[in-house]
Amino acid sequence: MTDAMYNAIYVAVKEATAHAVPENDINKKIVKHLFKGCSDPELLTMPWQQACKELVERSMSGYSGACCELEWFFDIDLVPAFMVPAYELVARSGKNVPETAIQEILQAEYEAELDRKLLEKALWDVSARLFKEEKVHSKVYQSLSKSYWPAFEEVLQDGNLHREMMYGLDEATELRRVEAFARRWLDDAIVRAWATIEASDIGLNQQMLMRLVKELVAPFGEEHPYSCLPGAFIDHLGRPPQDWAYIRAMVNDLFRSWAGDGSAKKKRKTGGGGKPRPPQDEFETTMISSTRVSVPIEPEPEGEAMGHPQCTSGDDCIGTPLHGLIQHIHNGKPGDIYCEACWESFCQRNPNLKGEPYEG
Repeated sequence: MTDAMYNAIYVAVKEATAHAVPENDINKKIVKHLFKGCSDPELLTMPWQQACKELVERSMSGYSGACCELEWFFDIDLVPAFMVPAYELVARSGKNVPETAIQEILQAEYEAELDRKLLEKALWDVSARLFKEEKVHSKVYQSLSKSYWPAFEEVLQDGNLHREMMYGLDEATELRRVEAFARRWLDDAIVRAWATIEASDIGLNQQMLMRLVKELVAPFGEEHPYSCLPGAFIDHLGRPPQDWAYIRAMVNDLFRSWAGDGSAKKKRKTGGGGKPRPPQDEFETTMISSTRVSVPIEPEPEGEAMGHPQCTSGDDCIGTPLHGLIQHIHNGKPGDIYCEACWESFCQRNPNLKGEPYEG
């Protein structure tokens, strides 16, 4: 791409962002990333549709990292600027493609990139508001992020996809999808972050979990239309209200399932620095279905509470290097790896977890 292309992109960006972006930010914060994204000669070897998608993805990678925290990031439309290099790429391919077809691809890809960044921001903000300890809110954010798309894909495979594409879905089916996603997402995310949340200042209880769900439903407040629930599931129904009755029912059901056979026995956990949480009169208090139950702590052999180096629980691992490893199987695919001690603890709360011995 030439200097002329750079100048053309600059003009398009300036016109598209004049209402929101300070002029001194246009060149150093936007144009350079768009120009870099379209400068790879490899784009010329791709089919035009793929080249347009790659153009947006490559440009947004650097641009999002540099600007996603700025107040104007989600308020501007860069599709007119992407049209400049995209039209040039299509022309060089020798294809006679209508501008509207090019614009549709760019628009879809650009909006998808913005949606991903907005979801990341929402999950981070919600985690930070609820959990003031940096380690805890970082762990909760990671768990919510890792669980989101597997839950989304699982719900999409509910047997209604063909009917949805051909005829659309009735409201009852759409509501069941929203509920199924919320439950599946929260279940997986909390199991991933269980040990960290339980050892935090706020602890793991039903009130915290209900507040978390309400925050995820409207992460930027009631006045802002965004929700962490997938637009594909709520576009027709609308965002659930803050007093959504399903939240309490779901949380109660999750705590019952995590309680498993009703046993609340937990092994003592060690936090950062290897210091165990102090017992209360040789009993540890845990929250099961909003009732505090005191249960005996199983003593750990002295010197063994060091954690397994390969366990995903990290500093919160309750096992030792002598424990075997179990790999979580999610939707038939291998997932995170845990030591046998942590895995047994998770399965006591959620007997439906599936795993296989991991041999490395």
